[in-house]
Amino acid sequence: MTGRTLALMSADTEHFWQLIRRYEEHPAEREGILQEVGERFQRPVAILVIDTCGFTRSVREQGIVPFLVLLERLERVVHALVERCGGRLFPRAADNFFAIFDRPRQAMDCGALILRGVAELNEGLPLPERMAVSIGVGYGEVLVVGPDLLYGDEMNLVCKIGEDLADDQELLLTPAAASALGDELGAAEERHFFISGVDIVAYRPDGIVG
Repeated sequence: MTGRTLALMSADTEHFWQLIRRYEEHPAEREGILQEVGERFQRPVAILVIDTCGFTRSVREQGIVPFLVLLERLERVVHALVERCGGRLFPRAADNFFAIFDRPRQAMDCGALILRGVAELNEGLPLPERMAVSIGVGYGEVLVVGPDLLYGDEMNLVCKIGEDLADDQELLLTPAAASALGDELGAAEERHFFISGVDIVAYRPDGIVG
């Protein structure tokens, strides 16, 4: 990403927050502000959420430095595979990674490659040096703001699925992602969850294993 691109993204971020402040301060302008926010920032994207598993336990047992070594190793794998699959990787947030793609098939295929890449990294390593990830894939209209911000209901849902509901070395899809994939999805297991007072449905595609 070039310096000029980053500068444009930063300007976009500043403009977005100016609009949010105007929305708060000038109720009479809210309809027009919402329209501008939608036209400038809202678009359909496929979202890939990758959460490292066992962060708290690993840090308590081994300390932060060994975990950061594993995280840096994982980041190299994720960066290379997101780029290969045509996605855009956002800056890492703690031990989570986020990427967007034009199509849900790209996101699902990239997630499958990451699961396999992590499994290959673990081969021959002692147990304390092995890692695992859980992955969520979503698709829908969200606000894409600058180089590092994603907002929207689908973003909230895919984060919940990827970070809290998917098991170690497992990939789950939101209903919107599964629907958008259509016949490309193939067989998938429907999962039902109840968390934080909300019923959530997710789909586990057959044949994707870590």
